Amino acid sequence: MSQEAELGLRDRLAQLSGVKLLRGTKLSAELERLQRQLERLREDTSDEEIWRSVELARNEKRPYTLDYVERILDDWFELHGDRGRMDDHAIVAGLGSLDGRTIALVGHQKGRDIAQRGYRNFGMAYPEGYRKAMRTMELAERHGFPLVTFVDTPGAYPGIAAEQHGQGGAIARSQAMMLRLRSRPSRSSSARVAPAAPSRSRSPTAC
Repeated sequence: MSQEAELGLRDRLAQLSGVKLLRGTKLSAELERLQRQLERLREDTSDEEIWRSVELARNEKRPYTLDYVERILDDWFELHGDRGRMDDHAIVAGLGSLDGRTIALVGHQKGRDIAQRGYRNFGMAYPEGYRKAMRTMELAERHGFPLVTFVDTPGAYPGIAAEQHGQGGAIARSQAMMLRLRSRPSRSSSARVAPAAPSRSRSPTAC
């Protein structure tokens, strides 16, 4: 929040502090609300701290989904394609072993140079990527695998072709599916493991 906003809050606090009671109505609740806003304002990060976070997010050396896969999973088996049109390289999905347990993983993948970024579409998914993610979610649901998600994207690809292929509908259906999952992944920019529901089958199925 800007210095002008802070000054405005302080001025408002000063005005209310000097107002007498009106017909028995106390202004303490409003004063407390403004005081809490001022305290939150003091706790806000500075512009320098915000910029450092931006630089960290743009750092080419920070890990992406496949870096985590390489470091934490064994027996990684990547799934490709949406069984309808194509394979969206902005979305990585597959099965692997984490501490001896089979898990399903879905995540965005960007790239470290121009060639990789073009191949991965800068981590911006087409509808086919959302459908590949849903395919993996269904697989995890069917076999009771925990679902790990890595969210690292500027957003869905906003191009005309993506809209023509049903971008909005794909996003909506993927969100609806996540709400129906018995083991629901958390909506977060970090990796989360959702607890698995009971399953009749324990063996992974290659698709």
